Amino acid sequence: MGPVTAADTGSRLAPLRPWLQGLGMLVVLQFALFGLLVVGQAVPDRPVVEHLLAAVEDGTYGPHGTVDRMGTPADTFTECVVAGTGLGASPEESAFSRAVRMPRLATCGGGPEQLRAIAEGAVLEDNDYFKYWAGYTVLTRPVLAVAGLEGLRIVSGTLMVLALAGAFLALRARTSTAVGLALVLPYVAGTNLLSTPSTSFSQSISIAFIFLSVVLATLGAGRSPRLGCAGAALGAALFCFVDLLTTPAVPWAMSAFAVGAVTWFHRRELRATFVAVLLAGAVWPVAFAVTWAARWVIAGAFLGVPATVEVVRRNVGNRTGGDHAGVAESFGAGVRANIDYWWTRVPTAELVLTGCLLAAAAGLVLAHRRGGPSRWAVALVLALPAAAVPLWYTVLSNHSQIHAFFVNRGVPAALAVVTAACLAAAALPRPAPDAPDAAERSEPAAPGKGADERHDPVSGVAAPAHRA
Repeated sequence: MGPVTAADTGSRLAPLRPWLQGLGMLVVLQFALFGLLVVGQAVPDRPVVEHLLAAVEDGTYGPHGTVDRMGTPADTFTECVVAGTGLGASPEESAFSRAVRMPRLATCGGGPEQLRAIAEGAVLEDNDYFKYWAGYTVLTRPVLAVAGLEGLRIVSGTLMVLALAGAFLALRARTSTAVGLALVLPYVAGTNLLSTPSTSFSQSISIAFIFLSVVLATLGAGRSPRLGCAGAALGAALFCFVDLLTTPAVPWAMSAFAVGAVTWFHRRELRATFVAVLLAGAVWPVAFAVTWAARWVIAGAFLGVPATVEVVRRNVGNRTGGDHAGVAESFGAGVRANIDYWWTRVPTAELVLTGCLLAAAAGLVLAHRRGGPSRWAVALVLALPAAAVPLWYTVLSNHSQIHAFFVNRGVPAALAVVTAACLAAAALPRPAPDAPDAAERSEPAAPGKGADERHDPVSGVAAPAHRA
């Protein structure tokens, strides 16, 4: 055996090169995200404080016990955290320094008093909040400075609606109308999504980035499964950037499904679809974790490793198994708590479940008629991402139980993925725009293809053969 040459090494690494390039781009992205934090912190505090004080006087800044009248309490705690993030630093402190440690107000109870103190020139001490990226400040601080809290509610709601519509339209264009509706409709009808702009705008921002992740994954998968994974990774990083650990399992499951569904519609190959689902399902949490870890690395580099490690240790320990009143430590407690909360507290739960079951059953019947039992395997593969929801509930059991009033949204999200998977398995491929009768002109089935599939010579897509 001869010596190993550079060409040999390069050929062996060739399959890994796209993934290594993707990881490198993800690392570079972290610097861009931090740059956006600095931009957000460059917004002056005074107009933000003035508008929040006006909201305090109007009674719209974080009143405790607000009910959204859509099945779950309003998340005013998180809203107060988000509205007050970035405030309390000395005017002489640079935007860079503020972005590193990310100051913030206390929760709703202490926020008004601190706002008044800041208006009088006070500087808050020991109020760092770098355990999250707080990327929402890129939006919240300039909007609060210009339009106030009510303006921010309007903007966050608008972004949420646009992202929701974008996810539906992107998926519809690359799969079918039924699949697009099945993925988004249960989440809209089975959660308090529509009330979030007026009672907890922070949740609206997170929901907007849930569907942005779906949009990016779908657009990428329309080009290739590899680009679909890249879109999912970018969506995961952006979601981590703006979110406060609300419902990461939702965009994880939906994005992985979107990549798999688009791959199935384009290729009609079970193995390629399975690989796409598997890779997208693996890439999303990796990109999310890398982005989260990058925030801690940045903090450690400027604030000291010991202090950062202590925050990380305390935060991770608390979210995975910390002591808290009413939290059960038994295996699967997070899953049971959220299913029970959704079923008993969300008024539309029974309606959504019934609709999903009927739609899924219809999809499976049609899938069997159009392609035989092998199509059920397609439905199973496309439904795999739904497992991200119970997995998340189990790993972060403490967080899932304490925050069941919004984490329960993962339940209708899982139902949506399963329903959309069944309908995707049943759907016929779209004919090429210039050949509406392409299916009738398709060639005989090629060797090795399933009995229910033929190759469309116009679109290049394996199409199910028509049955009499």
